[in-house]
Amino acid sequence: MKDHAMNRRSFLTGFAATGALAAAGAALTGCAPSTSSSDAKDGADGQQGSWRDKPAMPEKIDETVDVDIVVVGAGNGGLPAATTAAQEGAKILVFEKGGAIAAAREAIGALNSNLAPDHHEDVPTLLNHANMTQSGDANILLYKTWAEKSGEMIEWMEETLGPKGMLFPFEWHCPDDPHAYYPAMCYNPCLDEYNPEGPNYGAYMHLEVMADVFQNELGGEIRFLTPVQQLVQDDSGKVTGVIAVDNDGKVIQANASKGVIVCTGGYGANDEMLQDLCPGNTNWCALRDSNTETGDGIRMALWAGAELEAGGAAMIWNRAILPDGFEFDGSYTGGDIFLPGSQPFLHVNINGERFMNEDQCYPMSYAGGANQPGHYSWIVWDGNYWEDIVRFDTCGCSRLAPAPAGTAFNADVYDCEAITPEHLDEFWLNPRIENGSLKKCDTLEELADAMGFDAEKKATFLATVERYNELAEAGEDVDFGKPAYRLSDVSQAPFYAARIGGELLVTIHGVITNANSQPLRKDGSVIEGLYVCGNDQGGFYPHNYPSNFTGINAGRTATFGRIAAKHALGVE
Repeated sequence: MKDHAMNRRSFLTGFAATGALAAAGAALTGCAPSTSSSDAKDGADGQQGSWRDKPAMPEKIDETVDVDIVVVGAGNGGLPAATTAAQEGAKILVFEKGGAIAAAREAIGALNSNLAPDHHEDVPTLLNHANMTQSGDANILLYKTWAEKSGEMIEWMEETLGPKGMLFPFEWHCPDDPHAYYPAMCYNPCLDEYNPEGPNYGAYMHLEVMADVFQNELGGEIRFLTPVQQLVQDDSGKVTGVIAVDNDGKVIQANASKGVIVCTGGYGANDEMLQDLCPGNTNWCALRDSNTETGDGIRMALWAGAELEAGGAAMIWNRAILPDGFEFDGSYTGGDIFLPGSQPFLHVNINGERFMNEDQCYPMSYAGGANQPGHYSWIVWDGNYWEDIVRFDTCGCSRLAPAPAGTAFNADVYDCEAITPEHLDEFWLNPRIENGSLKKCDTLEELADAMGFDAEKKATFLATVERYNELAEAGEDVDFGKPAYRLSDVSQAPFYAARIGGELLVTIHGVITNANSQPLRKDGSVIEGLYVCGNDQGGFYPHNYPSNFTGINAGRTATFGRIAAKHALGVE
């Protein structure tokens, strides 16, 4: 497994260095569409989106398989669901659209676990804070279920994967700032060893280890490159199986006596669904991490009678650096990954004006720039950037300076190397300076010219920096209310600037379910035999992703995958 971890490291390094996004898997091929389902609604443009069209059942089935549970998607929700069910002795078949298991995240959000008995989070406080981030219409019963059961989930994961070499260090460090709500909740699985100061080449491996346990120890089966195209229902509406098509075009009907668990990751790779359901959230993205997540699970659940929650949201990182001459064209391409884009340095718009408190979570920072002329912002800093980054003390995957030993994942989340000033320069800054997307100048006047400002905008920019420096020196941002410890003057050469747009990670609103992950019809009745988890499941983020809860999405996805499996089997 150590060799495997090193291969994983090489993959991650190449991924970040080139800014490439994997294109694993093609769009679903399938049966000719029939008339639209009766529950379909018009899209945002008043036209019927073809993604809503329910395909006809195939006329010929090439293979029939009988199992207890079918899991659709081998990722952060599907593998915990499949492994949980297999441990109970059930016969499980997993269909995965891509050619490998889905990518894992380094952080899994779980509360009040026996693995970290000294760290206890008050659940009602978290619930009320979470509901404020969602304008009061999150499904707090789902939050409560995750908060109360995620600790057991991470304990189960450690019990299952610990014998295979997985370690589960707990991340608890957060800024000493009451407005930055980072509950003690995040675990960072690493294979074979964990280095508090980094590097941590064995990160991101827990799903691969889980797949090994599921297949080789529990006898489970995963069929890759085999997308599920639709659900099978009986006359009562109960889901009894799925129809899948493998890479050779063979049509497979898998009958599931206990249930079907859908965890396909949302619809971030489906342009039609993005434009139909949440164009305002995604139109100004220059990168996209979704590749096989084309809304299959959500579409199938809707065809089966489920209801889609109101809203339309995506998790968007503020870390797409834009080259000179860039224009948004709806392709979600053209930018490059730039982790420092998530730091709360000074932001100005294309007129040279400051427009926000830069100390915001990723999607809020992105949205602030997206609502400015040109739909992006310039991020500006000076030669004291390392001292500033240390003082900023950002958390989660935006961290660029090490926290006290053992309290955070002190490794670059893109290549798992130790976080140091040298690494920041060599891996993130210098390559972008060389290709011209990152501007580096000896004076602010030269920087303004490199940013393409005319004389009027240049004067505005220089005045903006002067004002910002005054606020930083005074230690109080009376203009936008940024906390003093995240103010940073721009006065020490050299000076830097980069255009920052959005990087679309995943969509995050989905099908309405109960606390057992069972989807509901519009009348509130349960669709028997079906479970929807992860980014296909609604209730958590109808508007935006509250990034001040480190690891919450991976944590809730695994928690509800496990809940679904146990409910389907009737076990506690």
